[in-house]
Amino acid sequence: MEISLKEFKEKFFNNLIEIHWRHWTTLGVASHGKPEKTWIIDLEPLIVSTLTIGLKDKRLLSSSIEWLIKNGEWINLSRLKRIVKVFSERFPGLKGPPFSTEILELFANTYNKNARYKIKFGILDSYKEEENAINEYKNFFNAFKVRNVTTEPRLQLSSLIQLLLRNILGVDAHTEILIYLLANESGNSNSIAKEIFYNQKNIYTILERWSRAQMVIKISEQKIPRYSLNRKKELLLAIGLKEIPKYLNWTKTFLFLDRLAKALSTSPWTNDEYLLSSLFRDLFNEGKSIGKSLNINIPEPVHYPGKQYFSPFALGVLSILKKLAKGG
Repeated sequence: MEISLKEFKEKFFNNLIEIHWRHWTTLGVASHGKPEKTWIIDLEPLIVSTLTIGLKDKRLLSSSIEWLIKNGEWINLSRLKRIVKVFSERFPGLKGPPFSTEILELFANTYNKNARYKIKFGILDSYKEEENAINEYKNFFNAFKVRNVTTEPRLQLSSLIQLLLRNILGVDAHTEILIYLLANESGNSNSIAKEIFYNQKNIYTILERWSRAQMVIKISEQKIPRYSLNRKKELLLAIGLKEIPKYLNWTKTFLFLDRLAKALSTSPWTNDEYLLSSLFRDLFNEGKSIGKSLNINIPEPVHYPGKQYFSPFALGVLSILKKLAKGG
């Protein structure tokens, strides 16, 4: 089956924007879209990805910023900064990273003019975005107005378990560790830290404390001990849930999709199937990993010479997007 570049771009951005709308609608942004019920929503990568693709749907960007202004106490700033760093790193085969911290600075200035909870990120190294793109963001933020299109999040929604646990445990690493252990059988401090974008030493300290309190079971069969959550079902019931929604590493997922969005919006990739096919080969391992977690097969590039790889990979990406946009 073949797909044209034009059709791929249209379907790609429609589905990508729909995924963001589902998440923000669940958080409390007014829209006609359906809320997310299948996946656990992760606020920090959602913020960075929305800022990254926001000019594709300015109503989405404006509404999400208004939500953040009114609900800023839920943001984990140290984790957000770590994720911004990942999105701001250059990727081989692309002119620049998907996200520029210049955009973050513009967001922070607008946020601080309107919000009760002020934010500060300090000095961040960044690739300098093209002037035209930055000027478009500047025009957007200069024209930003609060439109009262958001409400407070309903913490009883299972997909908002992150906010629920932050309300109980605080806006720090405890919440993401607990979500990881609820959604997975076990993990060590190294693997968990990489998965949730925190400092490994901090994760180890928390896990050791939980082990002494018998909240987790410490498995010391290997050099690096693993930890498994104790009384998982009882804990879920204690916070009012029968089961946890599906877990997905949204930072890695949005980063993969936003790198593609960057290429599809940037010359010369935007109109060149051959260059995109080359980029798709570079992104294959990321796509394969995300596809595997969704039971979607991403074709191996070795079977498709030159630009013949464009359609197989593009169709695989659309399968990922459609599954996420429809809630699994």
